[in-house]
Amino acid sequence: MNLRSLQKRPLIYKTLVAVRSVAGRGWMRLQHRLRGIRPQRVFFSSFRGKAYCDSPRFISEALHRLRPDLEIVWQLSRNAYDADVPGYVHTVPPRSLKALSMIATSRCLVDNFNRPMYMPKFPEQLYIQTWHGDRGFKKCQLDMDPSAPYPDGAQMDLAVSGSEFGNAVYRSAFGYAGKILCQGIPRNDLLIHPASQRMRKVRTRLNIKEDVRILTYAPTFRDTAVGEPWTPPFDISHLLSLLQQAHGGEWTCLVRGHDLCGNARVEGAMDVSNYPEMAEILMITDILITDYSSCAGDFVLTGRRVILYQPDRADFVRDDRALYMDPSQTGYRIAQSMSELEAHLTSSEDDRARDEAILRYYGAVESGHAAQSVAEYISSALSAVQH
Repeated sequence: MNLRSLQKRPLIYKTLVAVRSVAGRGWMRLQHRLRGIRPQRVFFSSFRGKAYCDSPRFISEALHRLRPDLEIVWQLSRNAYDADVPGYVHTVPPRSLKALSMIATSRCLVDNFNRPMYMPKFPEQLYIQTWHGDRGFKKCQLDMDPSAPYPDGAQMDLAVSGSEFGNAVYRSAFGYAGKILCQGIPRNDLLIHPASQRMRKVRTRLNIKEDVRILTYAPTFRDTAVGEPWTPPFDISHLLSLLQQAHGGEWTCLVRGHDLCGNARVEGAMDVSNYPEMAEILMITDILITDYSSCAGDFVLTGRRVILYQPDRADFVRDDRALYMDPSQTGYRIAQSMSELEAHLTSSEDDRARDEAILRYYGAVESGHAAQSVAEYISSALSAVQH
């Protein structure tokens, strides 16, 4: 049941959430008691079932290559883009009784988002967290609200990290004291080892010719405007004209809104907000503009230009989220006005040294084989139980 539509009626919303939580917890315990744990079943979820994407996707695919005997289950919404979902994947609708049953009976759980607070984890289960914001700017979880009863830190058996910064966030934001596998974020394997065939496939899907260069704008959401329509805060056609004059060639722009935003109103650009895999968008991007999104920390792995457009930083910190750091201390290109944004876009400076300095700031550890490392961990853990 999707209760978001009732949030403007707080009493009804809170009552139904409480009822759903009690019923969901009871159903899971019943299913676990009746069915037990299926030792070959691995359950995956990304952004609470919104898409087949992010680090869980790459772990899932690596695990199937390593252990095709395992049962792989994903929770996916009915309107999720499913062209990339392999035939061996069994899917269930998020928040459904079937999904809760699968979660309660899976030997291993892999997620990139915090679990619902009512959801139990049973002693025989292995829970792996691949948090979607390893090098994020915004404070999250307990760092954002120390009073919130987030269950993940006490339930996790393994955290997957790509940096010393990410390790520290697991400790403080999740209250997690267990094992961290710090060999990289699995979705970033694609940025370290970009395959030309996959890049061509993405361009073909988006109908972008190979010789066209790509500017991507990917802002985060605002807590104060969740679900509302939004418009890029600059003239995209003007920016594309500047890029063509400064760097030559033909340019196009992709705009990707956060999934908590409403519909984007975009002129002069292609809206890729519903494209399932952000890593593929970053893989083909030449210049990235964002604001407070963790995609900036991923994109620097390419050695290409990323610009933080933050004219509203004071308002954002006051009204939305506190930040983990002063962005100006990280080495990023930062624009707080249109003139600064234009200067960064047209600069002829090579950005590789700057990006390497940013990665040093985070203490980044990206092996390029993170998905395989997690798959091997899961396989070993499941085999140890069977023997």
